[in-house]
Amino acid sequence: MAWQIVGTYWGPCSCKVSCPCELGEPEGDDGYCSGALALEIERGQVEGVDVSGCRVVFDGDWPKGFISGDGTARLYFDPSVSSEQWQALEAVLQGKKGGVFEAITGLVPRFLPSREAPIRLEKGEEETRIQVGDFGLLITRPMKGATGEPTKLLHAAFAFRDEVVLAKGHGSYWRDPDMRQWESRGHSEMAAFDWSA
Repeated sequence: MAWQIVGTYWGPCSCKVSCPCELGEPEGDDGYCSGALALEIERGQVEGVDVSGCRVVFDGDWPKGFISGDGTARLYFDPSVSSEQWQALEAVLQGKKGGVFEAITGLVPRFLPSREAPIRLEKGEEETRIQVGDFGLLITRPMKGATGEPTKLLHAAFAFRDEVVLAKGHGSYWRDPDMRQWESRGHSEMAAFDWSA
């Protein structure tokens, strides 16, 4: 196995609940799609490099919608990530090492140079807040049904996982001057992941 990462991600975006891209729609709610995916890697390795404990955020922008492609993205690494871990994870998350991110290369032809930014994660049962330096704030508030169980989206056509917890992302925003600046109109999601190739 060339690589494996296990952990949790949170993913607010510029659309309303639920993200139309996940359901196969080619265009975002505002005619474009912008969103972030914050990963907390609990354990993992990339070709022998231990990446356990790393935090990295992917921010992407698409002129129509995620599945329509032609996107631009950037990765943001917490200062605790070593240069060796940075290089290893950058290759995986830019789709150069196969697996779930391989499709990224077709949807995101342009990656801006990765940046370093402190990633402060405040996890709670009702809300998770992720501050990414001066670039953005990502908020995820899991939705719950009448029984109190998390509201889930199963087997969506274009989700990163077969099962994701739907959430509210109001208050999330992104302010990288090199990319589209966006605020969430309500969508977020979270999921545990175990990806490998």
